[in-house]
Amino acid sequence: MNSVSRSSLVALAMFSLAACSTTIVDTAPTTTLVAPTTVVPSGTATELFDQLQTTIGGLSTAISDNDRAMAKVKLAEVKEIWNVLQPQIAERGEQFIQDMQRIIDLAISSVERNRPADADKSLRFLSLVIETL
Repeated sequence: MNSVSRSSLVALAMFSLAACSTTIVDTAPTTTLVAPTTVVPSGTATELFDQLQTTIGGLSTAISDNDRAMAKVKLAEVKEIWNVLQPQIAERGEQFIQDMQRIIDLAISSVERNRPADADKSLRFLSLVIETL
C-alpha cells in the first residue's frame, strides 16, 4: 500500500468515526428559579388582622382557581403574618390564641390537603373574629 492510499484510508476512517459521534442539541427552554422575596409583615394587631383576612382571601381564590403555586405563596404569607400577630394578641388569653390557631390550621390544611372548603371556612371564621374586635 502506498503512502497516498494509506493517508486516504486514514482520512476516510477519521471522517467515518466522526460521523458516528453523538451530537446533543439541547432545545429545552431553560428556566431560572428565583426565590420569592419574603417581606416580614408589620403593623398593629388590627392592621395585621386585615392583612391576614386579605391574604386568606387570596389563598381561597388561588385554591378555587387551582393555582397551587400561588396558594403556597399565600400560605407562606399567612404563616408570616400569624408569627408576627401572635405575640401582639397574647394578652387576649390562651383560648383566643387556640381559636386563632384553628383558623390558621384550616388555611394550612386547605393547601396541604387541597381542601378549598377549609380556606373558605378559615376566611369566614376570621371575618367573625374581626367583627368581634
